Amino acid sequence: MTIPVYLSILVVCCLYALVRGGAPERLGTAALLVAIVASRFAPASGPVRFQTIEYGIMAVDAALLAVILIIAVRAQRFWPMWMAAILLDTVLTHLLMLSPKLIPWSYSVMNAAWSYPIPIILAIGAWRHRARIDTYGSDPAWNH
Repeated sequence: MTIPVYLSILVVCCLYALVRGGAPERLGTAALLVAIVASRFAPASGPVRFQTIEYGIMAVDAALLAVILIIAVRAQRFWPMWMAAILLDTVLTHLLMLSPKLIPWSYSVMNAAWSYPIPIILAIGAWRHRARIDTYGSDPAWNH
């Protein structure tokens, strides 16, 4: 898919999560948006992106994974576990570049492909949060 498609998905899903989600969804959205901006400004590891391990982007992805793992442990939500699994795949994709047989094109495609489900998972989490409020009258955000 193209960048405009991804940005459309990102904007719609993040706005939905911010407006309809609880505290964990809003925190996850903020972390995702900060990571996207940080990735944009992460220094390249070489003259052409994705020819070698992108250490800056890998650091941003690892930091986002850490934040989402903290949310997963503290929140009474299931979506952070799904997001953490995808982010772990993203970080491991960076490490695959240690293999001399991996083609740089596949590295960039794999890295981009893992980005698409993340905002969708956030939106689904916000939708489920709202459904629990409608059904039960409340939806506790955090574990005690």
